Amino acid sequence: MIRRLYQIALVGLQAALLVEIVPPLAQALWRDVALGAFADSPLELAQFASAAAAIAGGALALAFPSFALLRHRQRGRLRFAGIPRWSVALALAGAVVFLLGALLNGVVPLLEPSDGIAVMLTARPVLNAGLALMAAGVLCGEVLRRGVAPPHAAITRHAARIEVTHPPELATRFA
Repeated sequence: MIRRLYQIALVGLQAALLVEIVPPLAQALWRDVALGAFADSPLELAQFASAAAAIAGGALALAFPSFALLRHRQRGRLRFAGIPRWSVALALAGAVVFLLGALLNGVVPLLEPSDGIAVMLTARPVLNAGLALMAAGVLCGEVLRRGVAPPHAAITRHAARIEVTHPPELATRFA
């Protein structure tokens, strides 16, 4: 059950990164690129290439939970067995805190305006804390993951048969 919850936390982290981190990052990248400032100059190409590299690198970094989930789906229970328990607990606690922040954001329209402002101002830091804890737990867990050998895997060595065909006097004879 903990393994499934961890995988759900990976999906939640990926969604949270896309919703919470990508828009401000895209806005910052767009703001920092002054297109047309160096018209017909090599600096324009360098600026464009740098922006493209930042977008590609950011996309790969933000896709980390999807890559981790893919590896977990490929390797099964054995991959999860190597993750430190404290990092799983941190990721799951972060998911709970993030859900609490999302719940607080969701009830804001149902409240009186004075109470809604207080809840809205509280929900944002709770969302950020949950996202940070979830990301920290997943990153630590995946980076510190130990390789765990299958319990039933025994190393067996099969005798190899080498057949000699040349020179003919040393050729293997079948009886």
